[in-house]
Amino acid sequence: MDVSAKQLVSLFKKAINFPQPNALDGSVESIRNYYKMIQQFATMADIYQDLIPEKYDDLSILELADFILELKLEDFQKIANNLPFLLSGFILQDKTTSYPEADVDPSWGPTIAMLSKYLPDKIDLTDSSQDNLFFQAATYLLDKYSETSALQNLDRWITSSPEKYKNAILLVSKQALSKMYVKQTDYPLHVSLVLAMYNEHNRIRPKSNDNPHGEDFVRRKMKQMEWLLKDSPLNFNMILVDDGCPEQSGEKAQEIIEKEGYKNVKVLYLDDGIKRQSVVIKGLKSTNDSRKGGSIQYGMWQALENYSESDKPHIVVFTDADMAAPVNEIGLLLGKQDDKTMLTIASRYDAGGICRGPWGKNGEVQGLTEFDRRMVGLRGLVFSKLFPQTGKITDTQCGLKAFNAKLLRQILLKTKVRTFSFDIELLVLAASTDTAIAIAPIYWHDSFAESSFWGSAAEKTIG
Repeated sequence: MDVSAKQLVSLFKKAINFPQPNALDGSVESIRNYYKMIQQFATMADIYQDLIPEKYDDLSILELADFILELKLEDFQKIANNLPFLLSGFILQDKTTSYPEADVDPSWGPTIAMLSKYLPDKIDLTDSSQDNLFFQAATYLLDKYSETSALQNLDRWITSSPEKYKNAILLVSKQALSKMYVKQTDYPLHVSLVLAMYNEHNRIRPKSNDNPHGEDFVRRKMKQMEWLLKDSPLNFNMILVDDGCPEQSGEKAQEIIEKEGYKNVKVLYLDDGIKRQSVVIKGLKSTNDSRKGGSIQYGMWQALENYSESDKPHIVVFTDADMAAPVNEIGLLLGKQDDKTMLTIASRYDAGGICRGPWGKNGEVQGLTEFDRRMVGLRGLVFSKLFPQTGKITDTQCGLKAFNAKLLRQILLKTKVRTFSFDIELLVLAASTDTAIAIAPIYWHDSFAESSFWGSAAEKTIG
């Protein structure tokens, strides 16, 4: 059921008074976070109302934004609970696609069964030894299915029935396909990987008895990128930006870099950029005014300053510090870029995407709960109506997005938002150019979050 922005306002009003028992089972904190996010969408729509293309009904879009900004938390809960009943029973459609049995390669089943014997039953993001198993299995798939179409079809077959397979198989399939796309690149390309750090002092270290959630993410991301780009004309660097971390995440990262002798990894400090009045984060008075956005913008700007695309094409990718989205899936994003498509966003929720989390009973990892399905669907629905020029984007918040440097140079200095929804602003600004926005389904595995950029509730913009 498709609705306009104007119709959605009417549906919201009906949902607030719709007599359905409360079926939401999410935590108060989770509900509040989704509520804050759609309010930030509405704030962005108001800020960038001049970018609404003429072919869209700007008055209805702004009416929807105003309604959301005035919405109380308790009424948002009623909308999330009742709206599915007003929209034919669902908000987020199940995008799992069927795979015709007639098209199944008879070798797939035995191959997957064989690999499953050697892969762990459960993915443990704190266990770095699992990475080599995944590399080996992905390499095996690459060798066995040397045609891109064969690997694509295998991945579609697996992800059409994800419940039948180990999570490790689903991950390995994405990694193999990612490396296949990289292997097809026959020209020099530089990739800059940018991530922000705030309270990552534990996750940056390896797992130990006194550090049970350690992911050793710097070393592991380096190994993932090295595996992905080996024997290709691509090279990379990584930029780690300390977002004013009170636990000295930047210093701890620098110690690892020096110990390992990494030449293509650099630590930046947002505070230094603020003191130097870096043009890309103009208006920031302290790191307290940034919630991830300022750091990512500062890191991306430094990536542009350090590498000129006149020498070779340059892609800037931002990701999260944790290991939820392995960076050796980046090939899935690069494979969708061309001269007309200069932005690719990863997706956990579109067809072919796999989202494993949150954590269920007995530590089991599951897919989307009904609560998350409703909330993600509602979030995507609101976004699509406030920003119809971006196309239908279900997963606005996935922490893996790739920008062609040419596009980034056009939009980065126009940014005003320095906090958590900075990537929403980048999507809106990108849509105002001639670029298309592509979506790349990935495997995502929730990490035990010790760090959060939500911090202060209010979204801040720089006028």
